[in-house]
Amino acid sequence: MTTRSRLLVVDADATRATETADALSTPDRQVDLVSTADAALTALGDDAIDCVICERDLEDGAGVDLLRTVRDVHGDVPFVLLPADGDEALAETAVARDVTAYVRRVDDWRERLETAVSRALEAGRDPTGLLKERALDEAPVGITIADARDPELPLIYANDSFEELTGYDREFAMGRNCRFLQGQDSDPEAVGEMRAAINAETSVTAELANYTKAGEKFWNRVDIAPVRDADGEVTHFVGFQTDITERVNAERVAERRAAELANERENLRRVLERIDGLVKDAGQALVEATTRESVETDMCELVVDNDPYTCAWVGEPDLADKSIAPSAMAGGREPAEPLDLVGGEGPVNEAIESDETRVVDVADLADRDWHESVVDDAFATVAIVPLSYRDAKYGVLCAYVDDATAIDEREVAILNALGRMAGTAISAVETRRTLTADDIVSLSFAVRNRGAFFVRVAELADVSLTYAGSMHRDDDRLGLFFTVETDDPGALEAAAADVDGVVDVTVITANDGACLVEFEVENAGLLSTLSDYGADVREITASPTNATIEVELPRDANARSLVDHVESAYADVKLTAYRERERSASTKQEFIASLESQLTDRQLTALRRAYFGEFFEWPRPTSGDDLADSMGIARSTYHQHLRAAERKLVGEFFDRP
Repeated sequence: MTTRSRLLVVDADATRATETADALSTPDRQVDLVSTADAALTALGDDAIDCVICERDLEDGAGVDLLRTVRDVHGDVPFVLLPADGDEALAETAVARDVTAYVRRVDDWRERLETAVSRALEAGRDPTGLLKERALDEAPVGITIADARDPELPLIYANDSFEELTGYDREFAMGRNCRFLQGQDSDPEAVGEMRAAINAETSVTAELANYTKAGEKFWNRVDIAPVRDADGEVTHFVGFQTDITERVNAERVAERRAAELANERENLRRVLERIDGLVKDAGQALVEATTRESVETDMCELVVDNDPYTCAWVGEPDLADKSIAPSAMAGGREPAEPLDLVGGEGPVNEAIESDETRVVDVADLADRDWHESVVDDAFATVAIVPLSYRDAKYGVLCAYVDDATAIDEREVAILNALGRMAGTAISAVETRRTLTADDIVSLSFAVRNRGAFFVRVAELADVSLTYAGSMHRDDDRLGLFFTVETDDPGALEAAAADVDGVVDVTVITANDGACLVEFEVENAGLLSTLSDYGADVREITASPTNATIEVELPRDANARSLVDHVESAYADVKLTAYRERERSASTKQEFIASLESQLTDRQLTALRRAYFGEFFEWPRPTSGDDLADSMGIARSTYHQHLRAAERKLVGEFFDRP
């Protein structure tokens, strides 16, 4: 007669326990159900139980705690842990407490449970059989068991996850030491740490590179623990292999990113040092420069005095000859002839036209021989930096280096800043030179461009305008004063309000068919361009049918460049007269420049409006209240500004040598 096996299902969920019992019920098995650990221990004490099947969580404790008690009290009774919700930590805890089998209640769990229980029943109390069944076939990590009684520590068991992880089947792995997973990138220090722990019969965790059967590298976290018999002797070693490739890769990405950020910070620090050094020094030198020649020379010397530059020169294209030659240079040799710019192509032309720095290898240039004659280095790289201020273009700064990698995006940004600073400085000295030069060039333009605000105002309002002066405002707007012939100032204001660029119109005085009007413009267009080139606007007249502008420049300024730019940038603006002459011996312009430098904007505005408003005539056609209202201030405040301006004006007259 065959003895029936006694199975004990321990589960707090009655429905789930019934499912487990149904999956295990056969004619030669008796399945009992209990819901608590206490009931399970009572059953084990009263009857001979052949196998315990236990859920993770019970009414009065955890399944792994019951497992530990069973091992302490009842020894090697087969114990299968059947969790509905299992994880790696639970599996490791179960193995550490000598579980017979670990089956997760997912997918085809009934078939896997049947296999595990059948093996446990067949193994009985055979230690080797129990040990194999404890190897958690269903664990989500690779598990191996090595024989500690053999010096080679051969594997006697490997689970399915080990096969999936490594690609090696059980037949190959059995009888071999697990070192067959190691390769050229396996860390010798980690291998030595595992060997030392095995020799000391202690647990160890190590992370190292292993290789699959196909030769693919993966990162393996290896946990090794000794298994002891009843006498405390180590008979086997259990190993857990967990694929941590994603984590290691993520850590390495994070390390690389941290290194990149550190490098970025270091680069930024160097950039800030260069800004604090090169740009700061350039700013001081350019502010102190009094001529264009000194601006260009200082620029070249400052660049060459700073690594990594070996040579620098500045030049402005000759539009007549279509060429460019250095007007200032440092660290190089003067070329025998100018650089040919015929055709309008090449990096110099591109930098000027686009107003963006160009970085090119000299060896790649069609005119490489010219550049090599300057720097004597076939491996040089040149940065071509445009020098400009608003619409005015003053040529290029060419800076050479031996190492192309030295000019990165940050260095280009620094060069751009230097180029803008130099352009601004050149514009400033050109403007000062226009005011003080003895030899000047007078240019007259016919303006039929309807984009010019004064042309449009004259057309819409059907009036004639005559330029009376201008002043810059704090908000970067320009105030332009015109005398306008009209009997209807209101119609003029209404017409001007519809003109693009005009943000405000103020009628300052209105007498006998004429009025003084201030037009506040946000973008003066043509007038701004002329100013950027250092031209001094002397006269503007506009009628409904035509308009003219007359400007002055120093005789040695590049008037041709100004004319070419104006005529190409503004349709229907043409040069009508070019005259060279000597400025009179009068120092009027110097006097005005000196006086304006002493007056505040408010004082100058008050004085200008009083003069053009005929406030100094008698009888006065304009009152102080009118002038105060035109500035949007109180009458008392207006008179304070006016008196201060008058005091400075009279003082400048009497104090002059």
